Amino acid sequence: MKIEKLERALGRMSDKALMRFIKRCVCKTLAGVGDGDAREALDMVYVECSRRGKERLYDTAYALISHHPERCDLH
Repeated sequence: MKIEKLERALGRMSDKALMRFIKRCVCKTLAGVGDGDAREALDMVYVECSRRGKERLYDTAYALISHHPERCDLH
């Protein structure tokens, strides 16, 4: 994942796309796949959610996957 490219894309993502992206990053973090990049991406996404005034969007997606990791499909 290219962090610079992600940074540019975050501002253009819809809330729905941002939610899907958060879920994918949380799944990768929980599975230990791309751990450093996924964590950095989650930090960037949280900043974007904060910028939009929608921290709850991040919190909801993170909690959903954390409580239901079976929803992850990384294959």
